[in-house]
Amino acid sequence: MTEELSFEKLAERIDELFKKVRDFEDEKREIVGELVKSIEEFTKIALVKLVRFMKEDPTGKELLLKAVKEPEVYSLFLKHGLIREDDRIKAIKALELIKPYIRSHGGDVEFVDLKDKVLYVRLKGACTGCSQVSFTLQQTILEAVQSFVPYIERVELAKDTPVEAFIEFSQKKEDYIKAFNVSELKEGHVYRFLHEKIDVILVLWKGKIYAYRNSCAHQGLPLHDGELTKEGILICPWHNFEYSITSGECLTANHVQLVPVYTRIENGYVWLKVE
Repeated sequence: MTEELSFEKLAERIDELFKKVRDFEDEKREIVGELVKSIEEFTKIALVKLVRFMKEDPTGKELLLKAVKEPEVYSLFLKHGLIREDDRIKAIKALELIKPYIRSHGGDVEFVDLKDKVLYVRLKGACTGCSQVSFTLQQTILEAVQSFVPYIERVELAKDTPVEAFIEFSQKKEDYIKAFNVSELKEGHVYRFLHEKIDVILVLWKGKIYAYRNSCAHQGLPLHDGELTKEGILICPWHNFEYSITSGECLTANHVQLVPVYTRIENGYVWLKVE
């Protein structure tokens, strides 16, 4: 009996197969391309008819709206032009891409609303009440969302976001482990910190510190011996999976990413959060 693949595993398998097809001779590659195109057209015709039938019945229409909320169904409908990706979805996608960076600094961000060219977000963790909030909003979040939704002019905190709730690091110190002396870190070098509870890679890149679990999203193998290119791409030493060191996003299979590790800087040392 064939093992049923998850959505993520199937997407990864498709990416791998497409990479193999690129190495085919031109004639064979064209045949495969035509086959894929024909299958996609056949699928689209079937989906259009299915959607049309379901819309004719109130119950079917309700089920259809419910089904579209599932990522697999949404991706399929979006690919075949059966639904349009609205600006809210685009903004949410942009936030998802920068979450690993924000989380690596002990914070988090979530979408609240998009209205009148203003994106409203809610900040959590170390970002809440932090003196760097203005910089984070204007530089990191705004630049990210504008690449997806160009007309957004500014980012603002949702009204229910507390602004005086920042917890001093000294009160949470028991959750962190002292890892590296900042002055000893070399730009662009991949460091490993191995503790009984965590195995982490850490990189100082363009003046900022990034930390992730020392585990490739492909097969869970360690990354600390991987090459970091001058473009800021970390290459897994085992199967050459590539990751953006600033976001943790996998550039080889874009549906996965590295797991960020929260960091703190205190008294000249990098501290890593134990979870």
